Amino acid sequence: MKNKKERGASLIDVVSGIIIFTISTGVVISMYYQIYVTMAKTKIHQVAISCMTDVFEKIDLESYEAITTDEVNKIINESGLNNYFNSSKNESTVTCSVTSYKDSAPAGEDRQDLVKQINITVKYTVAGKTTTLPINKIKIRE
Repeated sequence: MKNKKERGASLIDVVSGIIIFTISTGVVISMYYQIYVTMAKTKIHQVAISCMTDVFEKIDLESYEAITTDEVNKIINESGLNNYFNSSKNESTVTCSVTSYKDSAPAGEDRQDLVKQINITVKYTVAGKTTTLPINKIKIRE
Protein backbone atom coordinates (compact mmCIF):
# COMPACT_ATOMS: atom_id res chain seq x y z
CA MET A 1 0.00 0.00 0.00
CA LYS A 2 1.23 3.44 -0.96
CA ASN A 3 0.69 6.55 1.13
CA LYS A 4 -0.62 9.58 -0.68
CA LYS A 5 1.53 12.65 -0.33
CA GLU A 6 -0.02 16.04 0.32
CA ARG A 7 0.35 18.21 -2.75
CA GLY A 8 -1.04 21.73 -3.28
CA ALA A 9 -3.84 23.41 -1.42
CA SER A 10 -7.15 21.87 -0.70
CA LEU A 11 -10.43 23.58 -1.52
CA ILE A 12 -10.95 24.48 2.16
CA ASP A 13 -7.61 26.33 2.23
CA VAL A 14 -8.51 28.37 -0.86
CA VAL A 15 -12.00 29.26 0.41
CA SER A 16 -10.60 30.23 3.83
CA GLY A 17 -8.03 32.49 2.19
CA ILE A 18 -10.67 34.19 0.00
CA ILE A 19 -12.94 34.78 3.01
CA ILE A 20 -10.13 36.27 5.10
CA PHE A 21 -9.03 38.46 2.17
CA THR A 22 -12.60 39.70 1.57
CA ILE A 23 -13.20 40.57 5.22
CA SER A 24 -9.87 42.37 5.64
CA THR A 25 -10.35 44.27 2.36
CA GLY A 26 -13.80 45.42 3.50
CA VAL A 27 -12.38 46.66 6.79
CA VAL A 28 -9.56 48.56 5.08
CA ILE A 29 -11.90 50.16 2.52
CA SER A 30 -14.28 51.19 5.31
CA MET A 31 -11.41 52.80 7.23
CA TYR A 32 -10.26 54.72 4.13
CA TYR A 33 -13.82 55.94 3.53
CA GLN A 34 -14.13 57.19 7.12
CA ILE A 35 -10.77 58.96 6.80
CA TYR A 36 -11.95 60.60 3.56
CA VAL A 37 -15.20 61.82 5.14
CA THR A 38 -13.37 63.17 8.20
CA MET A 39 -10.83 64.99 6.01
CA ALA A 40 -13.60 66.49 3.87
CA LYS A 41 -15.45 67.76 6.95
CA THR A 42 -12.23 69.19 8.36
CA LYS A 43 -11.48 71.09 5.15
CA ILE A 44 -15.04 72.43 4.96
CA HIS A 45 -14.88 73.61 8.59
CA GLN A 46 -11.52 75.24 7.87
CA VAL A 47 -12.93 77.23 4.93
CA ALA A 48 -16.10 78.19 6.82
CA ILE A 49 -14.26 79.32 9.94
CA SER A 50 -11.74 81.28 7.88
CA CYS A 51 -14.46 83.13 5.96
CA MET A 52 -16.53 83.76 9.11
CA THR A 53 -13.48 85.14 10.90
CA ASP A 54 -12.98 87.53 8.00
CA VAL A 55 -16.66 88.55 8.20
CA PHE A 56 -16.48 89.16 11.95
CA GLU A 57 -13.27 91.21 11.59
CA LYS A 58 -15.02 93.43 9.04
CA ILE A 59 -18.04 93.74 11.36
CA ASP A 60 -15.69 94.93 14.13
CA LEU A 61 -14.51 97.74 11.85
CA GLU A 62 -18.06 98.94 11.11
CA SER A 63 -19.98 101.33 13.34
CA TYR A 64 -22.69 99.95 15.60
CA GLU A 65 -25.50 101.68 13.71
CA ALA A 66 -24.33 100.30 10.34
CA ILE A 67 -24.68 96.66 11.41
CA THR A 68 -27.92 95.33 9.92
CA THR A 69 -28.86 92.03 8.33
CA ASP A 70 -28.41 93.55 4.87
CA GLU A 71 -24.96 94.89 5.76
CA VAL A 72 -23.91 91.51 7.19
CA ASN A 73 -25.13 89.79 3.99
CA LYS A 74 -23.08 92.27 1.97
CA ILE A 75 -19.98 91.53 4.06
CA ILE A 76 -20.62 87.77 3.66
CA ASN A 77 -20.72 88.19 -0.13
CA GLU A 78 -17.48 90.20 -0.06
CA SER A 79 -15.73 87.57 2.04
CA GLY A 80 -16.54 84.81 -0.46
CA LEU A 81 -18.51 82.65 1.95
CA ASN A 82 -21.41 82.47 -0.52
CA ASN A 83 -19.00 81.33 -3.24
CA TYR A 84 -18.07 78.25 -1.23
CA PHE A 85 -21.49 77.53 0.26
CA ASN A 86 -24.49 77.92 -2.02
CA SER A 87 -27.45 75.74 -2.89
CA SER A 88 -26.82 75.66 -6.64
CA LYS A 89 -23.22 74.50 -6.30
CA ASN A 90 -23.23 72.00 -3.44
CA GLU A 91 -26.62 72.15 -1.69
CA SER A 92 -25.33 74.18 1.24
CA THR A 93 -26.68 77.41 2.69
CA VAL A 94 -25.47 80.43 4.61
CA THR A 95 -27.98 82.33 6.75
CA CYS A 96 -27.46 85.30 8.99
CA SER A 97 -29.47 87.37 11.40
CA VAL A 98 -28.88 90.45 13.52
CA THR A 99 -30.89 90.83 16.71
CA SER A 100 -30.74 93.68 19.15
CA TYR A 101 -30.74 93.14 22.89
CA LYS A 102 -33.41 95.84 23.05
CA ASP A 103 -35.71 93.85 20.72
CA SER A 104 -35.55 90.75 22.93
CA ALA A 105 -36.84 92.58 26.02
CA PRO A 106 -40.00 91.22 27.65
CA ALA A 107 -43.17 93.26 27.27
CA GLY A 108 -43.20 96.33 29.48
CA GLU A 109 -39.42 96.38 30.03
CA ASP A 110 -37.49 99.21 28.40
CA ARG A 111 -33.87 98.47 27.44
CA GLN A 112 -31.29 100.65 25.79
CA ASP A 113 -29.94 99.69 22.37
CA LEU A 114 -26.38 98.76 23.41
CA VAL A 115 -25.79 95.21 22.16
CA LYS A 116 -26.45 93.39 18.87
CA GLN A 117 -26.02 89.68 18.35
CA ILE A 118 -24.93 88.52 14.89
CA ASN A 119 -25.69 84.89 14.05
CA ILE A 120 -24.22 83.19 10.98
CA THR A 121 -25.17 79.59 10.24
CA VAL A 122 -23.64 77.40 7.54
CA LYS A 123 -25.41 74.16 6.60
CA TYR A 124 -23.70 71.64 4.35
CA THR A 125 -23.95 67.96 3.47
CA VAL A 126 -21.11 65.44 3.42
CA ALA A 127 -21.72 61.74 2.78
CA GLY A 128 -25.48 62.19 3.11
CA LYS A 129 -25.28 63.80 6.56
CA THR A 130 -26.26 67.44 6.98
CA THR A 131 -24.06 69.41 9.35
CA THR A 132 -24.96 72.78 10.84
CA LEU A 133 -22.18 75.14 11.86
CA PRO A 134 -23.55 78.12 13.84
CA ILE A 135 -21.27 80.97 14.94
CA ASN A 136 -22.38 84.00 16.94
CA LYS A 137 -20.80 87.38 17.59
CA ILE A 138 -21.76 90.28 19.82
CA LYS A 139 -21.34 93.86 18.65
CA ILE A 140 -21.31 96.40 21.48
CA ARG A 141 -22.05 100.10 21.08
CA GLU A 142 -18.91 102.06 21.86
